[in-house]
Amino acid sequence: MGSILEEPEFPKLILAYREALRRRYSKENLSKYPKFSSIPKDKVDLLVRYFLELLYPEWEGRKKLDGAFESLAGFVHSPPKVFGLLGSLSMAVFKLGRHLKSAFQAGFAALNSYVTAHRFEETMFSKAKELLGQGKDLLDPFEFSKVLASVPKKDADRFREDILKLFSTLSDKELLSKIKQLMDAVVKTMLSKPKTYTPEEVEGIKLGAGILTKGEELFSGMDRKEMDLILEAIDQVEKDAFEEAIALASGK
Repeated sequence: MGSILEEPEFPKLILAYREALRRRYSKENLSKYPKFSSIPKDKVDLLVRYFLELLYPEWEGRKKLDGAFESLAGFVHSPPKVFGLLGSLSMAVFKLGRHLKSAFQAGFAALNSYVTAHRFEETMFSKAKELLGQGKDLLDPFEFSKVLASVPKKDADRFREDILKLFSTLSDKELLSKIKQLMDAVVKTMLSKPKTYTPEEVEGIKLGAGILTKGEELFSGMDRKEMDLILEAIDQVEKDAFEEAIALASGK
């Protein structure tokens, strides 16, 4: 992942993807879905902002996020550190009670969505470089459709499923509250053991907690029916965007 970030033309792919997201959730595109017309514009704007700021930031922000998540991945895959942390969370564990397992699993599953969001970038960047070499403009919707269509369907489906898991977590108010409590306890414990946990690992956890906290705003004040409608909209819009890219790229 880091090597792609250092590619001089990679920022062009990020910019093109960000523009594609704006088009995807634009008023014009969403007008094709009467079922979702009741979703307030401010919530759509929040959704787009969430995607752009936390999942697909501009190049400088992306470098910072990737560095933090690399540290987080290393931490999660180090059993001694994980078990050492759990052993120090007795009070937090007691407070979370029956929610502990689901909070822990959902928290890290949500954080993993960020990594999944960039899993197929190597494929996309390979196609992007090919098009750029031909003098094509990735900001052109037709040219970008070729980039998106280069992603295998199974990878696109997995991406959509993981993003939905993230937003599903954000829509579960009780579970999200427990996850935030767990994250706070984790950060405090890590800061108290500087010889065990590096500043980068602490930042990785803080970053993940920030993603959850900011994402909570999206579903604020909504009832369950409204939340489910947004989740359905994300699923449908993302699925259609990929299928439309394939059709456009193939000239159908």
